[in-house]
Amino acid sequence: MQQVQKYYPVQGTNKFGTTSYPLVKTFRLDESAHTQDKTSTTHTFKKGSIILGFVAKVTTAVVGASGTLQLGFTSTAMLSAATAVTDLATAGAIVGPASATGTGNVYVLTADDTFDSINATTAFTAGALDVHVLYVPPPDGVAPSTFKGYTIT
Repeated sequence: MQQVQKYYPVQGTNKFGTTSYPLVKTFRLDESAHTQDKTSTTHTFKKGSIILGFVAKVTTAVVGASGTLQLGFTSTAMLSAATAVTDLATAGAIVGPASATGTGNVYVLTADDTFDSINATTAFTAGALDVHVLYVPPPDGVAPSTFKGYTIT
């Protein structure tokens, strides 16, 4: 029988025992060679991960004649709005999931999925973004008997 590793996010107490706690996966996207009309995949998140959200911060201005950049998980519909390259031309600009249409909700991945960068209409010649994905990884086994048990009738 496989045991789940217990974590205690509040150090010094087991009052808040859990099997998984939120993590932030950070990576850099180099957009300098992103060709037009292309979806590029990056880090893979495991099936069962709960994606709480993401944010991308422009660290080097994105340069291209025109076009848009969209970030997120294409198979779960957690995507940013298609952001014009002119809005990404300043370091410090922020991109996150579009929530006005309801696509910024929390998602549980039903299969392994990658974080994608989608370029439309033009190639980029420069640009970098730091992406931070907030997620809860899937539990790695069965809950031990030290967790509360409930009988459903």
